[in-house]
Amino acid sequence: MFARFFKLGLALFLLGALASCSLINGRPITRPLSYHVRDVTVIADATVPTRIIAGVDRRVSAAIAATRPPAGAERVVVLVRIEKLGYGFNARRHLQTARFTVTAASVETGEPVAEGSFLVNNPTDDPMMAEESLAEEIASRVRFAFSLASPSLRKLVRPPRTQSTRLKTALAPEAPAVVAPAAVTSAEPAAAVLPAPAVPPAGAIETNIEEGASGAVKLGAATPAVPCDPAKDKDCAAPKP
Repeated sequence: MFARFFKLGLALFLLGALASCSLINGRPITRPLSYHVRDVTVIADATVPTRIIAGVDRRVSAAIAATRPPAGAERVVVLVRIEKLGYGFNARRHLQTARFTVTAASVETGEPVAEGSFLVNNPTDDPMMAEESLAEEIASRVRFAFSLASPSLRKLVRPPRTQSTRLKTALAPEAPAVVAPAAVTSAEPAAAVLPAPAVPPAGAIETNIEEGASGAVKLGAATPAVPCDPAKDKDCAAPKP
């Protein structure tokens, strides 16, 4: 009998625990109080790379500029202090973690009005993107904690497209050369006279026999002025067949 009541009580306790867990996990995430954030400062020791510090400062400053502060909100300045960089456990042992604190101080009194401690995990271990990715994780937690807006991406305005049938490598048209008129003088120079081409003498004309002209070639004798025809002139030396 006692064992039956004990089992019933244990079952009711487990059911109550499961119900409480489901209620806790099902609650909506409430956002923190809204402030009029005026500025942000990021500090860290020498073990934190300067690229992470500059990345957090740049992202949070852009979020402050993109946020429209609520009417009547208390004006504060935010201090982000990156305390420690480490690595995760088991499957995340190659991924970096960062522990940091955020403090909001009133502009009027200088007293801290809000403070929190956070731990973020780097989603990548790529050496080319690890530092910027960790800076984005830290900045996103700061934006959420103070209800800051995410800055929109800047749109690139490209020039309109133009079409042309002219090649880029085409040469520009040459401008005609302008010759300045010479000064008029009283004494004009005489016009230059070109020499007449020299005409070779009639006896110097050579005839190519291979092109069909009749004649004979005689070694050691004077070349006749006009080729002769052996059929009509007996003194013409005809070539031997």
